[in-house]
Amino acid sequence: MHSARSAMFTLHLTVVLMGATGIFARIIDLPAWEITGYRTAIAALVLFAWVQWREGTIRLSGARAYGRMLVLGLLLGLHWITYFQAMQVSSVAIGMIALFAYPVMTVFLEPFFTRIRLNWRDLVSGLLVLLGIYLLVPEFDLANNGTQGVLWGLLSALLFALRNILLGHWFSDVSAARSLAYQTAITAVMIAPALLLVGELPQVADIGLVLLLGVVFTAVAHTLLGYSLRFLRPKTVGLVSCMQPVYGVLYALLLLGSVPTVATIVGGLLVSLAAFYETLQVRR
Repeated sequence: MHSARSAMFTLHLTVVLMGATGIFARIIDLPAWEITGYRTAIAALVLFAWVQWREGTIRLSGARAYGRMLVLGLLLGLHWITYFQAMQVSSVAIGMIALFAYPVMTVFLEPFFTRIRLNWRDLVSGLLVLLGIYLLVPEFDLANNGTQGVLWGLLSALLFALRNILLGHWFSDVSAARSLAYQTAITAVMIAPALLLVGELPQVADIGLVLLLGVVFTAVAHTLLGYSLRFLRPKTVGLVSCMQPVYGVLYALLLLGSVPTVATIVGGLLVSLAAFYETLQVRR
């Protein structure tokens, strides 16, 4: 129980950090996939250095572990690309809250990987998230930027849900930093060919932002998230992470002057209810 409470505190800290990532998609003058390439390369270098210093080795246990890590790295990379794409074609608020369909996706997917049965309370919490997303869609028109943002966000959500479930299922005995080091390295290698052929170097004004995104908001934040997944169920992590859009909207308001609509505020409140409920359940 002590580990679960510690993980819950860590998770809330992680959500505060990750709530700011959407800002970078708007202020860094690069396409989504290039931002992902740079941030993962930086994060991988930092994390491998940290693991080597702290644990003495960066090796995994065997061929199966490397194969599974490859799957996780591909899922994480595609998740980030679609996540940033969602915010660049629409807005920070729409892209972020659409992503948070992943808790309800996790609720439905988790029983396929564990012996945990589907719980109606979890389903209700997940449906609150979907209702919040529904309030963001202006009209179901593929030519509409808001709808495109939601669709990209939903795809990102599915990839993230699968990655989180498999991470907790496969690597509960591996440190969060070691696991994330390999995942970010795989993502960076996946994007590297395109980055070398047609990618742009960050502008001088963006270099500091890219470094900040790679070190603090990727290496640190996602390592903390991985730690939480070692002690909490993926659906718990997902539902509590629903607080991230609230922080994202606040960051956008304070730093970009982006005033949320009434629908955005209501949607954010609905998904936040699920996070508060799940936090209370773990504390009990």
